[in-house]
Amino acid sequence: MELIVLIILIVLILLLLGRGGGSLAGLAVNAVVGVVLLFLTNLVLSPPIPINLITVLICAVGGVFGWLIILILHILGIAFYVSV
Repeated sequence: MELIVLIILIVLILLLLGRGGGSLAGLAVNAVVGVVLLFLTNLVLSPPIPINLITVLICAVGGVFGWLIILILHILGIAFYVSV
């Protein structure tokens, strides 16, 4: 599932860059970098961080810093954890 989301986002970014999106391109690049970092982080972490609209938006706005916030909140158990 995560791989499908990653592929869709990469295709959307390539489409936005082809149109010359300007500020949307920067936001889209941040989103792709954030999702790639989330995906790579989920390969290491035992309870994975869910990749959903909220986490993608945080990564899109914050970039690597947004990913770091999500990671810290997940490790501390404050947010972005999957309850069983």
